[in-house]
Amino acid sequence: MNGQVVVVTGGTGYLGSSVGKAFAESGETVVGVYLLDREVPYFEKTLGDLVKRTTLVKADVTTQGEMDRVAQDVIGRFRRIDVLVNTVGGYMAGSVEETTEEDFDRAMALNLKSAFFACKAVVPAMRAAKRGAIVNVSSETSLLGEEESFLYSASKSGVNRLTESLARELKAANVRVNCVMPRIMDTPPNREAMPTANFSKWVKTDQVARVIRWLCSEEAAPINGAAIPVYGGP
Repeated sequence: MNGQVVVVTGGTGYLGSSVGKAFAESGETVVGVYLLDREVPYFEKTLGDLVKRTTLVKADVTTQGEMDRVAQDVIGRFRRIDVLVNTVGGYMAGSVEETTEEDFDRAMALNLKSAFFACKAVVPAMRAAKRGAIVNVSSETSLLGEEESFLYSASKSGVNRLTESLARELKAANVRVNCVMPRIMDTPPNREAMPTANFSKWVKTDQVARVIRWLCSEEAAPINGAAIPVYGGP
């Protein structure tokens, strides 16, 4: 994969930083799309010396037009976009009865609309190049709506459907689209929220990142439109 241009939304988050590191280790040029300045030190610490292979671009990926600007910026700098990884997202809980319209719109914007905007922005460049790979981050909960989790389940289920549809739309252009479905990822916020859990069973962000990198490689060329479970321990 050496030398490709990889765009990672949510690039300074826990998973996004691990994804950026995984691709940078393989010699790729990484563009991390981020929103929160407070996350940048974690990103820089995670990548260490590899940070020199990265560029950060600030944008709100839930807002129409922002990813179009990012895509134009990346193409202007590097002349291409080979890979897109969408890691933006967040868990939201609540019963159907108590959920407000604002809650619903926020969950859909964060988990689904962000991926839609990013995919839509990079597709023209990939279609023109007749090559590319996109990986969205879904969740195991996309497969089943559990009590008080319909916002997250529904929005992540939408990511699966987006992945499947776009994979079929871009097949003739030699652009592959897949998604990964982690269970609970081992991050500081998740540990804080569930302090009595068995963390050893949780999937590590660097493990998810390596699966994502593999999905974008030639070794995974036959895989398109798939939702890959990345659940961690038993």
